[in-house]
Amino acid sequence: MLLTPMCSSKRLPSCRVVLPALLLWLSFTGSTVAAQGAAPVPVTLAEATLETLHEQVRLSGTSIPWRRVPLSSRVEGLATRVYVDAGSWVRPGDPILELDARLAEIEMEIAAARVAEAEARHRDANRRRDELLKLKQGRHASETSIASAIAEVEMADAVLTRERAELARARELRERHSVAAPFAGMVVSKEVEVGQWVERDAAVVELVAVDTLRVSVPLPQRYFPRVVTGAKAWVVFDALPEREFQGSVFARLALANESTRSFPLLIDIPNPDQLLAPGMSARIRVELRDGISEALTVPRDAVVAKSDGSRQVWRVAEDDGVLKAFPVPVELGRAQGDRLELVGGALQAGERIVLLGNENLRPGQAVRPLDDAAVSARD
Repeated sequence: MLLTPMCSSKRLPSCRVVLPALLLWLSFTGSTVAAQGAAPVPVTLAEATLETLHEQVRLSGTSIPWRRVPLSSRVEGLATRVYVDAGSWVRPGDPILELDARLAEIEMEIAAARVAEAEARHRDANRRRDELLKLKQGRHASETSIASAIAEVEMADAVLTRERAELARARELRERHSVAAPFAGMVVSKEVEVGQWVERDAAVVELVAVDTLRVSVPLPQRYFPRVVTGAKAWVVFDALPEREFQGSVFARLALANESTRSFPLLIDIPNPDQLLAPGMSARIRVELRDGISEALTVPRDAVVAKSDGSRQVWRVAEDDGVLKAFPVPVELGRAQGDRLELVGGALQAGERIVLLGNENLRPGQAVRPLDDAAVSARD
């Protein structure tokens, strides 16, 4: 087909408008024809759905230890064994430090001997009392003798109780020559070595619990009434930007920073794999109270970012018995898990969209759903 020239020197201004439009139409027509003639592209489908979303606030914070304690000895003494070093992992009850306890052990042996002696005197006093009570039945024992025997039993009881308490005290003093881990965690510093004299109450190691991590977040005052204990929180650490961790609000502290008018918000996050550590910076989304609404959402992987910064999804519709994909510009809102809210665009709830395989699609291109079925993004 030949195109008849439509431009002349007299029509030059109109030519400048017509020619670009003609070239654009030819380009779009050519790409559409090429897409229609291409073999169907295998894709995974999902649906745009209406979901109930909770309003969220985005914040920044820093992780802090859930538990952090300097461990110290309750008695003074010479360090004979140090079981840990900086970086050691311990479980509850694991030994940390042992002091020279020989004198305490001797005191415990003495107390144990006194208990044995008191128990023997107690048995003997009971024996004499019981014998006199039998003689009383035959009127061979006086009331005075019986009263004295009963008094001896009571005194033996008191002495035995005292000696047992002394033994318990000696055992407690012996145990205080040892320091054990009160909870599971990591030793982050060690201040003692074997042969060193340890003062009472002086820190010997510092222990940090890491099975749970706490994030401290400054909460602006306008959100203080809308964040409640137990509210869900989603945290992305700058050290692990590809992964999102879920936690919950432990507490909001009613003590504002007067310069920033913000309140400390504490969020606890399980950390069973010890991937996280205190001191990491984080970005947080916190669920707000009374912020529930219904919104149109799509899976995160269905949204394609364009070079100009805009976003689009590929809607799948049937055309002459063939499933074809067409781009639909969208505007994004809130995120909830792996789904994103759409706040703008022509997409409707229930419409099918391309979840996987949307990287190189062209407008009007035929697609073939994998397994001939739409796959939900939740599966």
